[in-house]
Amino acid sequence: MLPVDAGQAPETLRRHTLKIAEGLRTEAAARPATAAAAIVVTLDSTFIWSCEDDERYLEVRIGNVEAGAGRRPVFGAVAKTGTDLGALIRRSLDAVGRTEGMTLSAFTDGCPGLRRILLDTGVVALPILDWFHLACDCST
Repeated sequence: MLPVDAGQAPETLRRHTLKIAEGLRTEAAARPATAAAAIVVTLDSTFIWSCEDDERYLEVRIGNVEAGAGRRPVFGAVAKTGTDLGALIRRSLDAVGRTEGMTLSAFTDGCPGLRRILLDTGVVALPILDWFHLACDCST
């Protein structure tokens, strides 16, 4: 994604990353020739903390879509930046062969915001708690 000769200036890397991201946003999803038998969506969020004294941070929502062997599109967006995460997920679902009326499964935590995003993309079944949240009690 980042060329070796891009330099190490943060603003140069930022501009290059945004240029790549803009191209990905407008790229149409290629549909596979056959529909997927089953599709699983994984969605979670994390925070990227600044090293600066004012302790700024970004909430990043990330995930992937899996449909057996083959493609495994990933998606991600910074919260509250205007990026339509639902559109990114729908495009990923189409790329792996989603069909109308297909039952979709999801792995995520109990965050109501993430659940709302999943509902908007067609995941109506309750999500399955992902391995990380099963392995630890993150509420303490």
